[in-house]
Amino acid sequence: MLVIDAHVHIHVCFDLSRFFGSAFSNCLQVARLVGSESSCIPVLLLTEGRMQRVFQRIQEETKKGNNRLGDEQTGGYLVFATEEDESLRIQRVDGTCLFLISGRQIVTAERLEVLALSTVSEIPDGLPLEEAVAAVEKVGALTVIPWGFGKWSGRRRGVLMQYLASRREGVFFVGDNGGRPNFLQFPDFQREAPGLSLKVLPGSDALPFPSELQKVGSFGFTLQEELDLRRPGEALKRILKKHGAAPAPFGSHESISRFARNQMALRIWKHRI
Repeated sequence: MLVIDAHVHIHVCFDLSRFFGSAFSNCLQVARLVGSESSCIPVLLLTEGRMQRVFQRIQEETKKGNNRLGDEQTGGYLVFATEEDESLRIQRVDGTCLFLISGRQIVTAERLEVLALSTVSEIPDGLPLEEAVAAVEKVGALTVIPWGFGKWSGRRRGVLMQYLASRREGVFFVGDNGGRPNFLQFPDFQREAPGLSLKVLPGSDALPFPSELQKVGSFGFTLQEELDLRRPGEALKRILKKHGAAPAPFGSHESISRFARNQMALRIWKHRI
């Protein structure tokens, strides 16, 4: 069973050892609840912004032979390359492993977000939505337009609806996340874009506060599929694009009080940077 968090951030304030500890703990708890702990493969789909290069730094250190995260006293984690540039295998001392898959988070000209999953390619911010999606698809990444507070309302909702209607057919992905408050329903885009096969890929989408690192792996989806462990990024893209692969979501949305606190803290943080 694949346990997948499809919207992962590793912010500068996150301690990497604690981050991966939370990821293993949360993903294995999901598998334990459905009786699949022994056959669980956790997958973290990174969505790094323009100034974030954590995946690249870990990968470069691994190539130099520095493949340990954390200290020797606690065991830490070992990092191994795969047969593709966009993924790494993170292994605990007990042999349990997860896959970290590179990706980008792009801000469009309309201030919508587009995620490019399973790629190390650079895609600029500021492109119109249609051009941004075309750029993601050109490099072979998986395109996701994720939910964000206020991003799918008003004028921006119109832009999104117009774009989805223009695609007419095929499989397309939108994203839910753990930061969505439980009083806001997820939009039913299928009624407005009946020709598309829309799939929702949930992810944690942690905010840039130290306490948020514990969210990784706590919100996402599961799939009962075999994964090519040599090229997990490419394999996962193929699996998700299949019409029959139905993501089963897990995790809880934010309470009203926590959502309000996070929004206030986020405004203060944005004012300071």
